[in-house]
Amino acid sequence: MKSPQKEPKKLNRICFLNPHGYVFYPPQLGKTDTGGQTLYEFELARALGKRNIKVDIVTRLFDDSLPEEEIFPNVKIIRIPCGKKEFISKEKLYELMPEMMENFMHYIEKSKKVYDLIHSHYWDAGYAGILLAKMLDIPHIHTPHTLGKAKKMEMALEEAPVQKLKPFYRYHVRIAIEQKIISTAKAIVVLCETSRIQILQHYMADFEKLHVIFPGVDTDIFQPKSNSHDNKFKFANNSILTMSRLVPAKGIDRVIEAISHIKNQAEFHLYIGGGSIEGQQSKEEMDTYNQLQELIARHKLKDKVTFLGRIPHTNELAACYRKADIFILGGRYEPFGLTTLETMACGTVPIVSSVAGSKEIIVDGLNGFVTNTADTKGLSEVILKILNDSKLRKKVSENAAFTIKEHYSWDKVVEKFITLYKKLL
Repeated sequence: MKSPQKEPKKLNRICFLNPHGYVFYPPQLGKTDTGGQTLYEFELARALGKRNIKVDIVTRLFDDSLPEEEIFPNVKIIRIPCGKKEFISKEKLYELMPEMMENFMHYIEKSKKVYDLIHSHYWDAGYAGILLAKMLDIPHIHTPHTLGKAKKMEMALEEAPVQKLKPFYRYHVRIAIEQKIISTAKAIVVLCETSRIQILQHYMADFEKLHVIFPGVDTDIFQPKSNSHDNKFKFANNSILTMSRLVPAKGIDRVIEAISHIKNQAEFHLYIGGGSIEGQQSKEEMDTYNQLQELIARHKLKDKVTFLGRIPHTNELAACYRKADIFILGGRYEPFGLTTLETMACGTVPIVSSVAGSKEIIVDGLNGFVTNTADTKGLSEVILKILNDSKLRKKVSENAAFTIKEHYSWDKVVEKFITLYKKLL
């Protein structure tokens, strides 16, 4: 006689924890502490919502933002007060996590919501997740997005000595808390194999708890077919695009150095997209912008470089990708690099930094190119090779778009999360 089969576990409601940054929809990309991580969470939450799973994205209440708002079917942002009413940078936020989780518990009791599990994002949220998981006695899954030890090592190589980095980034505190998160969470989800290897190298970790799930792309928006939005951009022939926050970690200076090597060998134009809304830039962004302008002037590239500013993460951004012939991700430290997937989905040829996690989806020379962007001469040679070979450009463009459509749409990626979540219930 067969034993009765267990009823499949039902996943009803998930708590996403993301205390830091400007968690608003549409995402205010480029604002302080607000970038690819915020976008990733929104897209994952939306994909879960489409599967009739409710997701509450829990963040901090500050300024005059709404305490609660629905942004997609089954997906809400819940803002919990703690600390002062103004914005607080992520480096200082962990101290407020006990207060925030206590206030969130009051919200849960009042709303009578029942969460099946917690999925925390970044180390401040991971700390909050440890506290909340104990109070609610439910599984805690964590995605680090970046790792303190890895970032400390990468940035210290050329940005500043560790002694100077320590007070601002609080690496000593962060790394200790990250170890606690990795030890206590039921599962750690990382965005690429490189991150899994880094965790195993730098932290005490159980291999069985580490899961690699690559991010997804909204292929309804990011796809190669042109539409009316493309008319907004008038790019020159042989256009090169880079798109990121204006901070040193993104390596935009490397891209400028690289094009300076070939300015007399080919016709091209570099477009630099990204950054905060005018008047809302951080000091780091303004300093970086000024340094880039000085570099452009030094290499006499003023006529070959255009700053596009912030471009909304909509059809407009997809059109911008499509208009470019080459996209460069030049990062000094880039745990993944969602822009790689987006630009590939639009059929633009990507050149990706060898430190970026997104290099793992590229077969060099087939659907993109991977290079050490610190070697700006080498980077310039890759750029020149692509600009001079239209057949190669067409082949790589088609393969890039095919790769994303077949393997990295959110509709396909979300199934991997649902399988993991249910296994942990």
